[in-house]
Amino acid sequence: MTPKLNIGKSSILISAIILIISVLIIIDRLLATGPVQLMLSDGKAVPIEGASFFSINEVLLFIITAWLGGMSFIYIILNSKEIPELKDEEIPVSKREIAGIPENKSTLAATLLEGDEKVLFQNVLDNDGILQRELITKTGFSEPKVSRLLDKAERKGLIIRQRDGMGNRIFLR
Repeated sequence: MTPKLNIGKSSILISAIILIISVLIIIDRLLATGPVQLMLSDGKAVPIEGASFFSINEVLLFIITAWLGGMSFIYIILNSKEIPELKDEEIPVSKREIAGIPENKSTLAATLLEGDEKVLFQNVLDNDGILQRELITKTGFSEPKVSRLLDKAERKGLIIRQRDGMGNRIFLR
């Protein structure tokens, strides 16, 4: 099995490398010192920096590296927030969509919840009307932890708890 390479991310990486190299080349050339002459004055050697000018080759190097760096920067900015589009056959169909219940609740929950809350909500999503004690066995969480997580989800308006005998039954809101 060969690993798939994401072309979008690799092109951004290549652009970032080009940008870094072009900035380093420009910095190196700008910080390069000019010719130094030693003058003898009163028996001592005194360094005197001579005037330095850029040659035509260095000017061309500046222009090319600045252009490459600028284009790389613009490419990174424009493409770093790109969201890949899925084809119709790649879009997953969940049980809730088949049942006619809108999917936006689960996508909203995915942004609101994290970690253990997400695990618990996914179990409720898969088994609407599940008993609280069944959630404890399915998730492996302790009773107090499940109770706290359900309290949070209920405050966020994602679930409803109804008494069912000695326990609670959990429904999606």
